[in-house]
Amino acid sequence: MTTSGITNINAKLIHQHPDNPRKDLGDLTELSESIKKKGIMQNLTVIPGYWDENRAHHEEGYTLIIGHRRFAAGKMAGVTMYPCRIVEDMSYKDQVGTMLEENMQRIDLTPLEQAEGFQMMLDLGDTEEQIAEKTGFSRTTVHRRLEIAKLDRDLVKEKTDEDGVYQLNLKDLAELSRIEDVETRNRILKDAADSRQIKWKVEAEIKNKEREKNKKIIVELLETAGIKKATKEIERKRYTEEVKDKKSIPLDKEPPEELNIHGTNLFWLESWDGICVVEKLPRKPKEETEWDKQQKKNKELEALQKKMDARRQSFIRMIIIGKIELLKGEERQKVIEKMIRTLTEVGGWINERRFSEVYTGKEWYGMPEEERNEIRERIRQEDIQILLLTVLNGTMDSTGSLVNYDGGFDAKRGRECQKCFKILMRYGWSYEREEADLVYGNHELYKKES
Repeated sequence: MTTSGITNINAKLIHQHPDNPRKDLGDLTELSESIKKKGIMQNLTVIPGYWDENRAHHEEGYTLIIGHRRFAAGKMAGVTMYPCRIVEDMSYKDQVGTMLEENMQRIDLTPLEQAEGFQMMLDLGDTEEQIAEKTGFSRTTVHRRLEIAKLDRDLVKEKTDEDGVYQLNLKDLAELSRIEDVETRNRILKDAADSRQIKWKVEAEIKNKEREKNKKIIVELLETAGIKKATKEIERKRYTEEVKDKKSIPLDKEPPEELNIHGTNLFWLESWDGICVVEKLPRKPKEETEWDKQQKKNKELEALQKKMDARRQSFIRMIIIGKIELLKGEERQKVIEKMIRTLTEVGGWINERRFSEVYTGKEWYGMPEEERNEIRERIRQEDIQILLLTVLNGTMDSTGSLVNYDGGFDAKRGRECQKCFKILMRYGWSYEREEADLVYGNHELYKKES
Protein backbone atom coordinates (compact mmCIF):
# COMPACT_ATOMS: atom_id res chain seq x y z
CA MET A 1 0.00 0.00 0.00
CA THR A 2 1.16 3.56 -0.75
CA THR A 3 -0.13 6.65 1.05
CA SER A 4 -0.31 10.24 -0.17
CA GLY A 5 -0.06 13.44 1.82
CA ILE A 6 -3.19 15.34 2.89
CA THR A 7 -5.37 16.41 -0.06
CA ASN A 8 -8.62 18.41 0.00
CA ILE A 9 -11.39 16.50 -1.80
CA ASN A 10 -14.91 17.66 -2.68
CA ALA A 11 -17.66 15.95 -0.67
CA LYS A 12 -19.46 15.00 -3.89
CA LEU A 13 -16.55 12.73 -4.84
CA ILE A 14 -16.51 10.81 -1.54
CA HIS A 15 -18.71 7.67 -1.21
CA GLN A 16 -19.54 5.33 1.66
CA HIS A 17 -18.01 1.84 1.62
CA PRO A 18 -20.73 -0.76 0.83
CA ASP A 19 -19.33 -3.13 3.47
CA ASN A 20 -18.84 -0.65 6.29
CA PRO A 21 -19.69 -2.74 9.41
CA ARG A 22 -20.95 0.37 11.27
CA LYS A 23 -24.47 0.89 9.91
CA ASP A 24 -25.79 3.20 12.66
CA LEU A 25 -23.60 6.29 13.15
CA GLY A 26 -25.57 7.44 16.19
CA ASP A 27 -26.48 11.03 17.11
CA LEU A 28 -24.28 13.42 15.09
CA THR A 29 -25.73 16.71 16.41
CA GLU A 30 -22.94 17.56 18.87
CA LEU A 31 -20.16 16.63 16.43
CA SER A 32 -21.84 18.66 13.67
CA GLU A 33 -22.01 21.75 15.92
CA SER A 34 -18.33 21.35 16.79
CA ILE A 35 -17.41 21.14 13.09
CA LYS A 36 -19.40 24.31 12.37
CA LYS A 37 -17.25 26.17 14.92
CA LYS A 38 -13.83 24.56 14.39
CA GLY A 39 -13.99 22.84 11.01
CA ILE A 40 -12.67 19.34 10.24
CA MET A 41 -9.81 18.87 12.74
CA GLN A 42 -8.72 15.41 11.60
CA ASN A 43 -8.35 14.11 8.06
CA LEU A 44 -10.36 11.28 6.51
CA THR A 45 -8.76 8.20 4.95
CA VAL A 46 -10.02 7.22 1.48
CA ILE A 47 -9.12 4.87 -1.39
CA PRO A 48 -9.43 5.68 -5.12
CA GLY A 49 -12.69 4.64 -6.89
CA TYR A 50 -16.09 3.68 -5.53
CA TRP A 51 -18.88 1.08 -5.81
CA ASP A 52 -22.39 2.03 -6.89
CA GLU A 53 -25.61 0.56 -5.46
CA ASN A 54 -25.29 -2.40 -7.87
CA ARG A 55 -21.73 -2.98 -6.56
CA ALA A 56 -20.23 -2.02 -9.91
CA HIS A 57 -16.81 -0.39 -9.41
CA HIS A 58 -15.95 3.02 -10.91
CA GLU A 59 -12.44 4.46 -11.24
CA GLU A 60 -13.41 8.08 -10.52
CA GLY A 61 -14.19 9.37 -7.05
CA TYR A 62 -13.14 7.95 -3.68
CA THR A 63 -14.40 5.46 -1.06
CA LEU A 64 -14.32 6.38 2.63
CA ILE A 65 -12.35 4.02 4.93
CA ILE A 66 -11.80 6.04 8.14
CA GLY A 67 -13.92 8.98 9.35
CA HIS A 68 -17.52 8.00 8.59
CA ARG A 69 -18.97 10.00 11.50
CA ARG A 70 -16.82 13.08 10.69
CA PHE A 71 -17.91 12.91 7.06
CA ALA A 72 -21.64 12.56 7.89
CA ALA A 73 -21.51 15.29 10.60
CA GLY A 74 -19.58 17.56 8.23
CA LYS A 75 -22.28 17.21 5.57
CA MET A 76 -24.86 18.23 8.23
CA ALA A 77 -22.68 21.27 8.97
CA GLY A 78 -22.48 22.18 5.26
CA VAL A 79 -18.81 21.18 4.72
CA THR A 80 -18.00 20.79 1.02
CA MET A 81 -14.24 20.08 1.11
CA TYR A 82 -12.56 17.49 3.30
CA PRO A 83 -8.86 16.94 4.13
CA CYS A 84 -8.11 13.35 3.07
CA ARG A 85 -5.23 10.92 3.06
CA ILE A 86 -5.44 8.71 -0.07
CA VAL A 87 -4.26 5.10 0.27
CA GLU A 88 -3.43 3.19 -2.94
CA ASP A 89 -3.59 -0.59 -3.52
CA MET A 90 -5.47 -1.43 -0.29
CA SER A 91 -6.85 -4.99 -0.46
CA TYR A 92 -10.50 -5.73 0.37
CA LYS A 93 -9.40 -7.53 3.56
CA ASP A 94 -7.39 -4.51 4.66
CA GLN A 95 -10.28 -2.16 3.82
CA VAL A 96 -12.78 -4.03 5.97
CA GLY A 97 -10.18 -4.79 8.63
CA THR A 98 -9.25 -1.11 8.96
CA MET A 99 -12.91 -0.05 9.27
CA LEU A 100 -13.50 -2.75 11.87
CA GLU A 101 -10.48 -1.78 13.95
CA GLU A 102 -11.61 1.87 13.95
CA ASN A 103 -15.18 0.97 14.91
CA MET A 104 -14.17 -1.47 17.62
CA GLN A 105 -12.53 1.36 19.55
CA ARG A 106 -15.85 3.19 19.96
CA ILE A 107 -17.40 3.08 23.44
CA ASP A 108 -21.00 3.42 22.23
CA LEU A 109 -21.08 0.12 20.33
CA THR A 110 -23.61 -2.39 21.62
CA PRO A 111 -22.38 -5.90 22.54
CA LEU A 112 -24.16 -7.18 19.41
CA GLU A 113 -22.37 -4.66 17.17
CA GLN A 114 -19.05 -5.61 18.76
CA ALA A 115 -19.87 -9.30 18.29
CA GLU A 116 -20.66 -8.85 14.60
CA GLY A 117 -17.50 -6.79 14.09
CA PHE A 118 -15.29 -9.41 15.76
CA GLN A 119 -16.98 -12.12 13.67
CA MET A 120 -16.17 -10.24 10.45
CA MET A 121 -12.53 -9.97 11.54
CA LEU A 122 -12.54 -13.70 12.28
CA ASP A 123 -14.07 -14.40 8.86
CA LEU A 124 -11.33 -12.31 7.25
CA GLY A 125 -8.70 -14.60 8.75
CA ASP A 126 -7.76 -13.03 12.10
CA THR A 127 -7.41 -15.25 15.16
CA GLU A 128 -8.95 -14.37 18.52
CA GLU A 129 -5.49 -13.33 19.73
CA GLN A 130 -4.98 -11.03 16.73
CA ILE A 131 -8.44 -9.46 17.19
CA ALA A 132 -7.65 -8.76 20.85
CA GLU A 133 -4.30 -7.21 19.92
CA LYS A 134 -5.79 -5.01 17.16
CA THR A 135 -8.81 -3.79 19.11
CA GLY A 136 -7.39 -3.52 22.61
CA PHE A 137 -10.02 -5.83 24.10
CA SER A 138 -9.04 -8.76 26.30
CA ARG A 139 -8.97 -12.25 24.80
CA THR A 140 -11.83 -13.24 27.15
CA THR A 141 -14.02 -10.35 25.96
CA VAL A 142 -13.31 -11.18 22.31
CA HIS A 143 -14.22 -14.85 22.89
CA ARG A 144 -17.45 -13.94 24.70
CA ARG A 145 -18.47 -11.49 21.97
CA LEU A 146 -17.85 -14.16 19.33
CA GLU A 147 -20.18 -16.45 21.29
CA ILE A 148 -22.85 -13.72 21.04
CA ALA A 149 -22.35 -13.63 17.28
CA LYS A 150 -23.43 -17.29 17.11
CA LEU A 151 -26.89 -16.43 18.47
CA ASP A 152 -29.90 -15.55 16.30
CA ARG A 153 -29.28 -11.87 15.47
CA ASP A 154 -32.97 -10.91 15.25
CA LEU A 155 -33.67 -12.62 18.58
CA VAL A 156 -30.81 -10.78 20.32
CA LYS A 157 -31.97 -7.46 18.87
CA GLU A 158 -35.53 -8.14 20.03
CA LYS A 159 -34.35 -8.90 23.56
CA THR A 160 -32.07 -5.82 23.71
CA ASP A 161 -34.55 -3.39 22.17
CA GLU A 162 -34.82 -0.31 24.41
CA ASP A 163 -38.61 -0.37 24.00
CA GLY A 164 -38.83 -4.05 24.92
CA VAL A 165 -40.14 -5.37 28.23
CA TYR A 166 -37.07 -7.54 28.84
CA GLN A 167 -33.58 -6.04 28.65
CA LEU A 168 -30.99 -8.72 27.84
CA ASN A 169 -27.60 -8.01 29.48
CA LEU A 170 -24.04 -9.28 29.22
CA LYS A 171 -24.48 -11.48 32.28
CA ASP A 172 -27.37 -13.24 30.52
CA LEU A 173 -25.27 -13.73 27.39
CA ALA A 174 -22.38 -15.14 29.44
CA GLU A 175 -24.83 -17.52 31.10
CA LEU A 176 -26.08 -18.71 27.68
CA SER A 177 -22.50 -19.37 26.51
CA ARG A 178 -22.32 -22.22 29.08
CA ILE A 179 -24.50 -24.16 26.61
CA GLU A 180 -22.45 -25.53 23.70
CA ASP A 181 -25.31 -26.12 21.26
CA VAL A 182 -26.29 -22.82 19.57
CA GLU A 183 -29.83 -23.99 18.71
CA THR A 184 -30.41 -24.74 22.40
CA ARG A 185 -29.08 -21.29 23.34
CA ASN A 186 -31.52 -19.65 20.91
CA ARG A 187 -34.41 -21.74 22.23
CA ILE A 188 -33.65 -20.73 25.84
CA LEU A 189 -33.26 -17.08 24.84
CA LYS A 190 -36.56 -17.14 22.93
CA ASP A 191 -38.53 -18.79 25.75
CA ALA A 192 -37.05 -16.83 28.69
CA ALA A 193 -39.07 -13.91 30.00
CA ASP A 194 -36.28 -12.49 32.18
CA SER A 195 -32.75 -13.05 33.50
CA ARG A 196 -33.91 -15.42 36.22
CA GLN A 197 -35.53 -17.73 33.70
CA ILE A 198 -32.36 -17.74 31.58
CA LYS A 199 -30.37 -18.76 34.68
CA TRP A 200 -32.89 -21.45 35.63
CA LYS A 201 -33.28 -22.82 32.10
CA VAL A 202 -29.49 -22.95 31.55
CA GLU A 203 -29.01 -24.79 34.86
CA ALA A 204 -31.82 -27.19 33.93
CA GLU A 205 -30.32 -27.79 30.46
CA ILE A 206 -26.87 -28.53 31.93
CA LYS A 207 -28.47 -30.87 34.46
CA ASN A 208 -30.42 -32.63 31.69
CA LYS A 209 -27.22 -33.09 29.67
CA GLU A 210 -25.54 -34.66 32.70
CA ARG A 211 -28.55 -36.94 33.17
CA GLU A 212 -28.39 -37.96 29.50
CA LYS A 213 -24.69 -38.81 29.86
CA ASN A 214 -25.38 -40.88 32.97
CA LYS A 215 -28.31 -42.57 31.26
CA LYS A 216 -26.10 -43.68 28.36
CA ILE A 217 -23.60 -45.27 30.76
CA ILE A 218 -26.33 -47.02 32.77
CA VAL A 219 -28.12 -48.34 29.68
CA GLU A 220 -24.84 -49.79 28.37
CA LEU A 221 -24.36 -51.59 31.71
CA LEU A 222 -27.92 -52.93 31.59
CA GLU A 223 -27.70 -54.16 28.02
CA THR A 224 -24.32 -55.79 28.71
CA ALA A 225 -26.09 -57.66 31.53
CA GLY A 226 -28.77 -58.78 29.06
CA ILE A 227 -31.49 -56.46 30.40
CA LYS A 228 -33.44 -54.97 27.50
CA LYS A 229 -35.62 -51.87 27.30
CA ALA A 230 -39.21 -52.47 28.37
CA THR A 231 -41.87 -52.68 25.69
CA LYS A 232 -44.84 -50.33 25.62
CA GLU A 233 -46.97 -53.15 27.02
CA ILE A 234 -44.69 -53.57 30.05
CA GLU A 235 -44.71 -49.79 30.60
CA ARG A 236 -48.51 -49.76 30.57
CA LYS A 237 -48.60 -52.60 33.12
CA ARG A 238 -46.01 -50.97 35.37
CA TYR A 239 -48.45 -50.54 38.24
CA THR A 240 -50.19 -53.90 37.92
CA GLU A 241 -49.48 -57.25 39.53
CA GLU A 242 -47.79 -58.37 36.31
CA VAL A 243 -44.79 -56.06 36.75
CA LYS A 244 -42.61 -55.77 39.85
CA ASP A 245 -40.05 -53.03 40.56
CA LYS A 246 -36.60 -54.49 41.24
CA LYS A 247 -34.18 -51.56 41.40
CA SER A 248 -34.18 -47.79 40.80
CA ILE A 249 -30.97 -46.16 39.51
CA PRO A 250 -30.94 -42.32 39.84
CA LEU A 251 -29.61 -40.24 36.95
CA ASP A 252 -28.58 -37.30 39.17
CA LYS A 253 -25.78 -39.30 40.77
CA GLU A 254 -22.59 -40.93 39.50
CA PRO A 255 -23.53 -44.18 37.69
CA PRO A 256 -22.57 -47.42 39.52
CA GLU A 257 -19.50 -49.28 38.24
CA GLU A 258 -21.43 -52.55 38.18
CA LEU A 259 -25.01 -53.79 38.64
CA ASN A 260 -26.21 -56.18 41.29
CA ILE A 261 -29.68 -57.18 40.08
CA HIS A 262 -31.07 -60.71 40.22
CA GLY A 263 -34.22 -62.05 38.61
CA THR A 264 -35.70 -63.42 35.43
CA ASN A 265 -37.50 -61.60 32.63
CA LEU A 266 -35.89 -58.27 33.59
CA PHE A 267 -36.40 -55.03 31.67
CA TRP A 268 -35.49 -51.39 32.15
CA LEU A 269 -37.59 -48.28 31.69
CA GLU A 270 -37.36 -44.56 32.45
CA SER A 271 -39.15 -43.20 35.49
CA TRP A 272 -39.41 -39.75 37.07
CA ASP A 273 -36.31 -40.29 39.23
CA GLY A 274 -34.07 -42.24 36.82
CA ILE A 275 -33.85 -45.73 35.32
CA CYS A 276 -36.00 -48.43 36.88
CA VAL A 277 -35.39 -52.16 36.43
CA VAL A 278 -38.59 -54.23 36.56
CA GLU A 279 -39.41 -57.91 36.41
CA LYS A 280 -42.28 -59.18 34.31
CA LEU A 281 -44.24 -61.71 36.38
CA PRO A 282 -46.53 -64.48 35.17
CA ARG A 283 -49.93 -63.08 34.41
CA LYS A 284 -52.69 -63.81 36.89
CA PRO A 285 -56.13 -63.84 35.38
CA LYS A 286 -58.21 -61.13 37.01
CA GLU A 287 -61.12 -59.03 35.95
CA GLU A 288 -60.23 -55.39 36.16
CA THR A 289 -62.85 -53.16 37.74
CA GLU A 290 -63.38 -49.43 37.22
CA TRP A 291 -61.90 -48.96 40.68
CA ASP A 292 -58.75 -50.86 39.63
CA LYS A 293 -58.44 -48.72 36.51
CA GLN A 294 -58.74 -45.51 38.49
CA GLN A 295 -56.20 -46.70 41.05
CA LYS A 296 -53.68 -47.20 38.24
CA LYS A 297 -54.40 -43.68 37.08
CA ASN A 298 -53.96 -42.48 40.66
CA LYS A 299 -50.48 -44.03 40.75
CA GLU A 300 -49.55 -42.26 37.52
CA LEU A 301 -50.78 -38.96 38.95
CA GLU A 302 -48.80 -39.53 42.16
CA ALA A 303 -45.69 -40.37 40.12
CA LEU A 304 -46.11 -37.13 38.19
CA GLN A 305 -46.46 -35.21 41.46
CA LYS A 306 -43.26 -36.85 42.80
CA LYS A 307 -41.41 -35.76 39.66
CA MET A 308 -42.75 -32.20 40.02
CA ASP A 309 -41.84 -32.16 43.73
CA ALA A 310 -38.29 -33.27 42.93
CA ARG A 311 -37.95 -30.51 40.32
CA ARG A 312 -39.36 -27.95 42.74
CA GLN A 313 -36.99 -29.06 45.55
CA SER A 314 -34.03 -28.80 43.15
CA PHE A 315 -35.16 -25.30 42.11
CA ILE A 316 -35.44 -24.05 45.72
CA ARG A 317 -32.09 -25.59 46.63
CA MET A 318 -30.45 -23.70 43.73
CA ILE A 319 -31.78 -20.45 45.23
CA ILE A 320 -30.50 -21.41 48.69
CA ILE A 321 -26.97 -22.28 47.50
CA GLY A 322 -26.77 -19.13 45.36
CA LYS A 323 -27.20 -20.59 41.86
CA ILE A 324 -30.29 -18.38 41.45
CA GLU A 325 -30.17 -14.84 42.82
CA LEU A 326 -32.41 -13.63 45.61
CA LEU A 327 -34.86 -10.81 44.93
CA LYS A 328 -33.80 -7.30 45.86
CA GLY A 329 -35.30 -3.93 46.72
CA GLU A 330 -39.04 -3.43 46.49
CA GLU A 331 -39.51 -6.83 44.83
CA ARG A 332 -37.79 -8.49 47.83
CA GLN A 333 -40.14 -6.81 50.32
CA LYS A 334 -43.20 -7.80 48.31
CA VAL A 335 -42.21 -11.45 48.04
CA ILE A 336 -41.35 -11.67 51.78
CA GLU A 337 -44.78 -10.28 52.69
CA LYS A 338 -46.42 -12.63 50.18
CA MET A 339 -44.60 -15.68 51.58
CA ILE A 340 -45.55 -14.83 55.17
CA ARG A 341 -49.21 -14.39 54.26
CA THR A 342 -49.26 -17.55 52.14
CA LEU A 343 -47.53 -19.65 54.80
CA THR A 344 -49.97 -18.34 57.39
CA GLU A 345 -52.88 -19.43 55.21
CA VAL A 346 -51.55 -22.90 54.39
CA GLY A 347 -49.93 -23.59 57.77
CA GLY A 348 -46.15 -23.46 57.35
CA TRP A 349 -43.52 -24.00 60.04
CA ILE A 350 -39.70 -24.18 60.23
CA ASN A 351 -37.11 -25.96 62.33
CA GLU A 352 -33.41 -26.82 62.15
CA ARG A 353 -34.04 -30.25 60.62
CA ARG A 354 -36.10 -28.88 57.74
CA PHE A 355 -33.53 -26.18 56.89
CA SER A 356 -30.65 -28.68 57.05
CA GLU A 357 -32.31 -31.22 54.76
CA VAL A 358 -33.05 -28.58 52.11
CA TYR A 359 -29.69 -26.81 52.36
CA THR A 360 -27.33 -29.82 52.66
CA GLY A 361 -29.47 -32.63 51.26
CA LYS A 362 -28.58 -34.68 54.38
CA GLU A 363 -30.78 -36.14 57.09
CA TRP A 364 -30.66 -34.15 60.35
CA TYR A 365 -30.83 -37.26 62.50
CA GLY A 366 -27.48 -39.01 62.57
CA MET A 367 -25.60 -35.82 61.58
CA PRO A 368 -22.53 -35.07 63.79
CA GLU A 369 -23.09 -32.32 66.35
CA GLU A 370 -20.33 -30.22 64.76
CA GLU A 371 -22.24 -30.13 61.48
CA ARG A 372 -25.47 -29.34 63.31
CA ASN A 373 -23.80 -26.34 64.98
CA GLU A 374 -22.63 -25.11 61.58
CA ILE A 375 -26.22 -25.32 60.33
CA ARG A 376 -27.48 -23.41 63.40
CA GLU A 377 -24.92 -20.67 62.77
CA ARG A 378 -25.97 -20.54 59.13
CA ILE A 379 -29.61 -20.08 60.17
CA ARG A 380 -28.64 -17.14 62.43
CA GLN A 381 -26.88 -15.39 59.53
CA GLU A 382 -29.18 -16.42 56.67
CA ASP A 383 -31.28 -14.07 54.55
CA ILE A 384 -34.95 -14.09 55.58
CA GLN A 385 -35.90 -15.01 52.01
CA ILE A 386 -33.99 -18.29 52.27
CA LEU A 387 -35.53 -19.14 55.64
CA LEU A 388 -39.01 -18.49 54.25
CA LEU A 389 -38.26 -20.49 51.09
CA THR A 390 -37.22 -23.36 53.35
CA VAL A 391 -40.56 -23.12 55.15
CA LEU A 392 -42.33 -22.94 51.79
CA ASN A 393 -40.50 -26.05 50.55
CA GLY A 394 -41.34 -28.03 53.68
CA THR A 395 -44.95 -26.87 53.57
CA MET A 396 -45.27 -28.04 49.97
CA ASP A 397 -43.66 -31.36 50.94
CA SER A 398 -46.31 -31.88 53.61
CA THR A 399 -49.24 -30.75 51.47
CA GLY A 400 -49.99 -34.34 50.52
CA SER A 401 -51.30 -35.87 47.33
CA LEU A 402 -53.33 -33.75 44.95
CA VAL A 403 -55.40 -36.81 44.02
CA ASN A 404 -58.08 -38.14 46.39
CA TYR A 405 -58.38 -41.86 47.15
CA ASP A 406 -61.21 -42.14 44.59
CA GLY A 407 -59.21 -40.39 41.84
CA GLY A 408 -60.75 -36.94 42.11
CA PHE A 409 -58.80 -33.67 42.33
CA ASP A 410 -58.29 -32.34 45.88
CA ALA A 411 -59.25 -28.70 45.26
CA LYS A 412 -58.09 -27.46 48.69
CA ARG A 413 -54.60 -28.90 48.31
CA GLY A 414 -54.54 -27.65 44.73
CA ARG A 415 -55.22 -24.07 45.83
CA GLU A 416 -52.43 -24.30 48.42
CA CYS A 417 -49.98 -25.56 45.78
CA GLN A 418 -51.02 -22.84 43.35
CA LYS A 419 -50.32 -20.11 45.91
CA CYS A 420 -46.88 -21.54 46.71
CA PHE A 421 -45.88 -21.96 43.06
CA LYS A 422 -46.91 -18.36 42.30
CA ILE A 423 -44.23 -17.27 44.77
CA LEU A 424 -41.61 -19.49 43.11
CA MET A 425 -42.51 -17.97 39.72
CA ARG A 426 -41.07 -14.68 40.97
CA TYR A 427 -37.69 -16.44 41.09
CA GLY A 428 -38.04 -17.90 37.57
CA TRP A 429 -39.99 -21.15 38.10
CA SER A 430 -42.18 -22.31 35.20
CA TYR A 431 -44.52 -25.31 34.99
CA GLU A 432 -44.24 -28.10 32.48
CA ARG A 433 -47.55 -28.66 30.69
CA GLU A 434 -48.55 -31.78 32.62
CA GLU A 435 -47.56 -30.19 35.93
CA ALA A 436 -49.90 -27.25 35.36
CA ASP A 437 -52.75 -29.66 34.53
CA LEU A 438 -51.97 -31.61 37.73
CA VAL A 439 -51.92 -28.55 40.02
CA TYR A 440 -55.03 -26.94 38.52
CA GLY A 441 -57.06 -30.17 38.36
CA ASN A 442 -57.21 -30.36 34.56
CA HIS A 443 -55.23 -33.57 34.04
CA GLU A 444 -57.08 -36.20 31.99
CA LEU A 445 -56.25 -38.93 34.53
CA TYR A 446 -58.32 -37.31 37.30
CA LYS A 447 -61.73 -38.87 37.85
CA LYS A 448 -64.34 -36.63 36.30
CA GLU A 449 -67.26 -35.57 38.48
CA SER A 450 -70.52 -37.12 37.33
